[in-house]
Amino acid sequence: MTARIGRSRVRQRNGLTRHNPGANGAGSDVGFVVEVRGGPEAGFAARQAVVASNGALPASIRDDVLLLVTELVNNAVCHGGVGPEQPVRVGLRLSPRRVRVEVTDPGSGFARVRPRSDGDESGGWGLLLVDRIADRWGVWPTQSGTCVWFEVRPEEDAEAYA
Repeated sequence: MTARIGRSRVRQRNGLTRHNPGANGAGSDVGFVVEVRGGPEAGFAARQAVVASNGALPASIRDDVLLLVTELVNNAVCHGGVGPEQPVRVGLRLSPRRVRVEVTDPGSGFARVRPRSDGDESGGWGLLLVDRIADRWGVWPTQSGTCVWFEVRPEEDAEAYA
């Protein structure tokens, strides 16, 4: 199914809703927005959507972006309480100088927690990874929930997609 929302094109397939904000050809940024169903498979689904929707990620940051997308979507499920009937929205924008990802969930807020110091836990490392890998990141409330975003600058591949 394909429909238009404003200037964006929307497709729905296999439970994913894709929005292509660059469908009108405006600007030098390339990007998309995808909604995945919450629940235990949401992180994997978001990662697969990024892989399937955008082959233009620079090789130098591709794995980092995929890891951080997975971590933030899993955080939305675990800490934002996003169940299988609720969406998690992942937006990705590529520009000549950066990749920006926004993960939005219907959760009620965000509390920063200090990283654990003993390192023996198997969970709780998501935001520490975001903090260490991303060049910039932040959180803001939205009308419908919470958005966590990060930006990563490519290294040697910066000119490959400029």
